[in-house]
Amino acid sequence: MVTTGIAQCDDGEMQIEIIINPDQYDWETSWDLVGVSTTYASGLAEGATVCVPEGDCVSFLLHDSYGDGIFNADAYTINIDGELFETGTFDGFEHQVIIDCWDGGVCDTATEASPGDWVAPNGNAWYTFTPEDNGMYLVTTCDEANTCDTRLWIYDYCNMANFDDTNEASIYFDDNEGGCGEQAQFNALLEGGVTYWIRIGSTAGDCGNSDINWSITYNGLPEGCTDPEACNYSPIAEIEDGSCVYEGDPLCAAPDLIVVEEAIANSLSSEVLFVNESDCYIEEGCLNGYGDRELVRFTTHIKNIGDVDYYIGPAGDDVPGQFEWGDCHNHWHYEGYAAYMLADENDNLLPIGFKNGFCVIDLECSDGGTFQYGCSNMGISAHCGDIYGSGLSCQWIDVTGIADGIYKLGVIVNWDHTPDALGREETSYDNNWGQVCIELDRSSGELEVSLVEEGCEPYVDCTGEVWGNATVDCNGDCGGSALAGDLDDNGEQELTDAEMYVDQILGNDIDAVPCNDLNSNGAITVADAALLSLCNVYNLAHEHPDSSGVHNKCNLPMDEIINVFDTTTFTIGDANFSEGYLDVHVKNPYNRIVGYQFSLTGLEITSVVSIADPVGYPITPSFVLGGQEIIGLSYQDSSLVKSPDFQPLCRVYFINPEEEICIDPVVDVVNEDYHTTLHNVVDGCVISNSIDEVALAREVVFSPNPMTQEATLSFYNPTREPFTLVITDLAGREVMRQTGINGTSVRIDRGDLAVGTYQYVLQGRVRYTGKFGVQ
Repeated sequence: MVTTGIAQCDDGEMQIEIIINPDQYDWETSWDLVGVSTTYASGLAEGATVCVPEGDCVSFLLHDSYGDGIFNADAYTINIDGELFETGTFDGFEHQVIIDCWDGGVCDTATEASPGDWVAPNGNAWYTFTPEDNGMYLVTTCDEANTCDTRLWIYDYCNMANFDDTNEASIYFDDNEGGCGEQAQFNALLEGGVTYWIRIGSTAGDCGNSDINWSITYNGLPEGCTDPEACNYSPIAEIEDGSCVYEGDPLCAAPDLIVVEEAIANSLSSEVLFVNESDCYIEEGCLNGYGDRELVRFTTHIKNIGDVDYYIGPAGDDVPGQFEWGDCHNHWHYEGYAAYMLADENDNLLPIGFKNGFCVIDLECSDGGTFQYGCSNMGISAHCGDIYGSGLSCQWIDVTGIADGIYKLGVIVNWDHTPDALGREETSYDNNWGQVCIELDRSSGELEVSLVEEGCEPYVDCTGEVWGNATVDCNGDCGGSALAGDLDDNGEQELTDAEMYVDQILGNDIDAVPCNDLNSNGAITVADAALLSLCNVYNLAHEHPDSSGVHNKCNLPMDEIINVFDTTTFTIGDANFSEGYLDVHVKNPYNRIVGYQFSLTGLEITSVVSIADPVGYPITPSFVLGGQEIIGLSYQDSSLVKSPDFQPLCRVYFINPEEEICIDPVVDVVNEDYHTTLHNVVDGCVISNSIDEVALAREVVFSPNPMTQEATLSFYNPTREPFTLVITDLAGREVMRQTGINGTSVRIDRGDLAVGTYQYVLQGRVRYTGKFGVQ
């Protein structure tokens, strides 16, 4: 294999040339060239020529860390042995191109299957299956001819980038839990006319190129009690089997969920995970920061020991309070599945816990139950269980920054005691927890975790209940009702409170106390106001798939998250001492901006206006008359477009200037994920006697802004110098140009400009830049 600019491939190898045509955000681009079990080459915004063995299943994966792809039409080109194979566009986080693969090597080239017996040619074979009828389908590798350790998966979509050797992203999965030793099987409820992807595989490559016998058998429509009034009503049953029992009958039962403590104890391990900006872990709540994070991994095994199913149903907002939509991975989370908690030896909960749950299914029925539920229709059957293995994403506690010592690690299922989707309460909530005591030890130079068996007393909440869900409020009162961020003490976290944060910060009237310090960093800044604003947006005005479900945006305070991969730079653009104003520009190439806070020295502020994107970021900066500090914050979840170049932010009008005016300090910048960014200042000072008065007098007015049919751009040009006007969209594509402009104004007709935001550059002896909107 060669990864140079020009590769000389040997016989039996295929030459693959990767050409990347990056946009102005080239640092967001990366790519991989992968086979079934190896990565042949990786790169950033530059391509390479690679030699790979003929016969492998090779895919090209193009990544964008921000999620908006590459703006250029020919984002990538692939040449095979000197001939054009494919060129195309790229939008989103990831794009895949199958270069060469055998039938069934990946889901994209899957073999079509039907009920009956099949032979997979190796331990990694893909099939599509479109059942004719609704019903239960037994998929199994339980065949005496199979001598290797097999696994089975069913997926309801095809995207190889999302699949690994765990049950993550699958709707059904089995590895040694189906009841036939090292072979696999499950009874899947499938919908007629819908295409599924069946994956036949092996454990740790055990099957290699060995044949695997497997089969699909239709077992008819699901049977059970079909009367909704019965205690044991089964919503998935379509055939009545005469099993219904009713209130008053001694057989009338209920579900009962427990946590298998041994599964936690037997699976403990430690790991250091590097978290990049494109990872979803922080947004989905299971990590507290970027960079190297120290994790304690463990397995969660939840069983239903009751005699009735715990039914959840299909994911979505039809079950209020049960599901939360995850923007990052674009899927639903089952909110009540399990809470992971960490407490010290004195039963003080540490603020690192989170609630984990994506898909709740029958993964084992070792107590005599029957497999029924998958990700498309969730639940845990009576006497069955679900397992989140320690190797899965988010199957951990983030202990970065937690001191060495002994702690209580708890897993609580159905932590909020929610009835199932049919309204059935559990038999008992006293057994919904499992706990182990662990010791964190870094004396060797790296984190080690060990099980502590002696003296491991159960955690009790502030009311004395073992693993109860009572907590102290931000004032320290057990079960108290005080809400963090409720500055006016009216029992609500609302817009008024967010506005009060800004006013009190500018007036130096607020102290960092537990009920005010919303990011727990010991200071009150625009970041705290932004978190409260986001809470209000989600509660009242956010058009979002979880609007009738649940969200965690008001679970305050939370840990501060600093995005170490995101830097915002400030500079002074134009300045005019004679007319008493200066412009502050900002460069934010990595993320959009929601809020900012900075001060200026050497002046007294009389007014501040936003000169940023008037459509996407329609804010009014806040200040105190005669003060020096400025806060800009969107209360509507709008944000300033990212830019690799300096763009206008705000214009500051002032009196009583000193000889030098400087940006000092920048306090905080909040990006679109409501994380704080790193920040710096470049050319952040101006001196009054060194300013070219012609250049300083660059008063530019674009009116009306936003425009509808036409607008006028007026500018300073006393010597009637010739200017050229260039208008581009936010991707940098030129959409309009006018030359030979000799006056002090130019009329702009809308023409074919679509609704949105545009940039202009007016270039002559001096250069004017800005943005305008089109409605």
